[in-house]
Amino acid sequence: MVDTHAHTGQVSQAYSWFMPAGILTLAVVVFAFLAFDDITTDNATRFPLEYAALLGCSVWCLLVVVQLARTGHRVLGTISLLALGGAVWGQRAVGPGIVPSFQPEYVATLAGAGWFLALSIILVALGIGGSRAGCPSTA
Repeated sequence: MVDTHAHTGQVSQAYSWFMPAGILTLAVVVFAFLAFDDITTDNATRFPLEYAALLGCSVWCLLVVVQLARTGHRVLGTISLLALGGAVWGQRAVGPGIVPSFQPEYVATLAGAGWFLALSIILVALGIGGSRAGCPSTA
C-alpha cells in the first residue's frame, strides 16, 4: 500500500512540469508567430527584436526537448528536436516580403510551429493525466 502511494507521488512529481510547460510552449508559439509576421510584413530592413524573440523561442523549445528526453518521452523529444532543427534551418529563407509557398524552408518553418503548437496541447494533456495519477483514489 505504501509503495503504491509512493509510486503515484513520483508519477505526479515527474509530470508536474508538463502543464506549465504546455502553457508556456503555447505562448512561445504565439510569440514566434508574431515575430515571423512582423518580419514578413514590415518594411524595416533589420529586425533585432524579432530575431532575439525567435532565438528565445528556440532556446525554450530546446529545453522542452531535453526535459522530454529526461522524463522518458524520447519519441516526443526526438520529433520535437527534428521539428526545431527544421524550423531553425528554414528560418534563414523567411524574410521581408516572403509569400506563403511550398518552398522547403517555408514548409519546415511552418511545420515546426505546427508541431510545437500540437506539443503544447500534448503537454497540457500529459500534465492533467499525471496530476490525476497522483491523486489518491476515492474508492
